[in-house]
Amino acid sequence: MKYRLETIPVWDALKENSECPFCLLKEKAENRYIQYYLGNSAMNPETRVDVNKTGFCPDHFSKLLLARSPQHLGLITHTHLQDWMKDLMKSFPFPGRTRSKSGFLKKKTSIMEDFSRKMDKRINDCLICDRIEETLKRYLFTAVYLWQKNEEGFEQTLKNSRGFCLPHMTSLLEMSSEILKSEESESFYNLIKEIQITNLSRLEEEIHWFTQKFKAENQNKPWGKSEDAHYRLIQKLTGKITPH
Repeated sequence: MKYRLETIPVWDALKENSECPFCLLKEKAENRYIQYYLGNSAMNPETRVDVNKTGFCPDHFSKLLLARSPQHLGLITHTHLQDWMKDLMKSFPFPGRTRSKSGFLKKKTSIMEDFSRKMDKRINDCLICDRIEETLKRYLFTAVYLWQKNEEGFEQTLKNSRGFCLPHMTSLLEMSSEILKSEESESFYNLIKEIQITNLSRLEEEIHWFTQKFKAENQNKPWGKSEDAHYRLIQKLTGKITPH
């Protein structure tokens, strides 16, 4: 599969020296798409059709609310609700038996399972999630490409970084297996393994000192780099940036 290179954002994120550059890129992309769907672009007919049919997941609906653009949000949720109502009129389960396309009678439990699956899909489908995923794949592809070409000493930049959160580490390795040859993949895997072990060990030391700081004999000792270690460790484990 072909992806467009996004070199500048990837370099910029690495220079911020966070626990995971892809977490930063994901957060920026999410904010960008939230503003996009609350702006005039959402009035575009093609975009509006997508918004009406697909909508947003519960998490992104909450973030759209927090963006404080009630007029635009009211407009797009109104027509989204209308699409939901049409869908429900066609999909609402009949509390008995009905025939499948092949002519066999379907049990009540089977009908409810089908209905539940359809409802779950509609509730959790999300235009913002889809666009973030597409954007993140371009960033992952770019990182592997820059390593492969060793552009401007990219490998050394990776070695000097704090590595990646565990979810984005996995995504990065998946991307590398998709586009690298076997020998290249092995070298890349070993590099990422070395970076991750080094930085997980660093975090383990930092969170250990974080816990020790709460002892009376350590209260006047310096925090060093450990004061926010619990936030950074949770980001490392989950890929979620928590404001602090």
